[in-house]
This record gives sequence, structure tokens and C-alpha cells, in this order.
Amino acid sequence: MQSKSLSYSMIHQRILPHPALQPFVKEYMLFHFVFSPAMPTFVQALPPLPEHGLEFLPKGLATAINQQTGASSQETPCVIFGQPISRINFVMPSEDYLVIRVIFQPGGLFRLLGRLSLVEFTDKIADAEQVFDPSMRLVNEQLLHAKSYPEMIQIIDAFLLVKVRRVKAELHSVDKIGQFLQHNPTRFSLDWLASQACLSPRQVERKFVERMGIGPKLYCRIARFHQAFTYKSMHANLDWLTVAVKFGYTDFQHLSKDIKEFAGVSPNTLLSESALSPATMLGLA
Repeated sequence: MQSKSLSYSMIHQRILPHPALQPFVKEYMLFHFVFSPAMPTFVQALPPLPEHGLEFLPKGLATAINQQTGASSQETPCVIFGQPISRINFVMPSEDYLVIRVIFQPGGLFRLLGRLSLVEFTDKIADAEQVFDPSMRLVNEQLLHAKSYPEMIQIIDAFLLVKVRRVKAELHSVDKIGQFLQHNPTRFSLDWLASQACLSPRQVERKFVERMGIGPKLYCRIARFHQAFTYKSMHANLDWLTVAVKFGYTDFQHLSKDIKEFAGVSPNTLLSESALSPATMLGLA
């Protein structure tokens, strides 16, 4: 989707990867924001989502501020973002910001990294060049000189296709559990999931933490919180209790508790803040 005015233009798209990458990569998110330096600084609040991956930033580097700890850091041109458990506020750079986010399937990044535990990246943003190799920098240079967005996607497809051909770690039953829980977080039962995967509950817990960065229960809470809040944002006429019950909360207080834990503010405050995000203000979210 695209929005333009006299003072800004913005592209916000979700794009499927090459078919050969889809067992590893769920989707790409392309975000390009060009605006007048006279405009006020935009802050994008991002509560935790049930996802992790890579980001390529050929233009502009945002400043990331952890809402819970107050820790602040500037993004590097290529980053790995682990499973978030805290809200991050991104202070957008002036004039021109381009990021392509590679969102992995559950277990996909673990397999690509050669079985390096994702606990190392939980709630962190790390310099991807330090984890992969200097070829990441070449990819960013190619993205910077690309003539179109489709060409950018082809560049990232080509880079990742080389990487996945070297992958030796197979898809694990716990990865399938992660995919299931992304879409069905209200049906969490560790014993039932373990029986479906022919594993013990302890094995599921250990493997899940290793491959996702957090345990399955916390993962479900984040996924359910995200689904509930997204639904409420799209159905402003519904009251919070109706939304809470729809997504398996026993009452509104339990949903409110999750929102305050993951977003650091009350439910209505989060709605107000979300309405002020660049994508929402420009009608792209």
C-alpha cells in the first residue's frame, strides 16, 4: 500500500518470499518512508509480536528504545531481531527510511543459524554481520542501488536461497507446534501438544525455548495478546470484554494485565498510541 502528501510519502507492503524459501520465511515486510525534515519526529511503538527475523536497512537507521528497561540503541544496517517480550519504541530517522524485514517461520531462523539457540537473541536486536558474514553488507549495498522494490525482493531472495541450501538442521515437530500456536494461541495445553509431537512436556519446553527463544506458554500469551489487540483496533465498536471473551480470556482484567505487561500502558492508551503510528495515520495499517 502507498500514501502520498506534499510533506511525505510512504510504502508499506507484505510480500511472499520465493516458493523455495517459504518453509523458512513467512513473509517480507517492506517499509519506505520519505518525509520533510520540517515534520515532527515520528515514533513507532511496537509491542511484542510472535515473530523473529532479519532486517535490512539500506536507508536511515532508527533508534530503538526498550519501553521496559529504557535501554536505547541505534540500529545497524543489518540486524537480527529475536523474539520480543518487551515493547520497543522506534524513533524514526529524518527524511528517508527504508527497511525490509524478513519474518521467519517458527524454527526457520534457528535452522538458518546452524542450530544457534535463539535464547541468545530474545528481546534483543543484534548486528547481523557479526552473526552471519560480511556478505550482509554487500546485500545492503545492492538494495541501496536497486531500481525498484521488486528488484530489492529479488536481491534478498537470492541471498537467502544461498543460505538455505546449506542448512542441515531439519524441520522439527516443535517448529510445527510454533506454527500452530501462532494462529491458535487460545488452545494451549502443553500435555496435548507434547502428545501430538510424540515428545514429553519437558522435551517440548526445552526444544521450544531453544528454537523460538522463549517458552510455549509465554509465546501463546504474546500471540493471543497480539490477536486480541489487532481485532479490537479493527472493531472499535466492540467493548473490551467482548474482545477478551472472543480470544479466550476469562475476563477483561486478564487481557488488561497482558496489555500492561507487554505494552507498558493501559488498553485504551495503547489504542490511542497505535492510532498515531505512521502507518495508521497514513491509512496503511
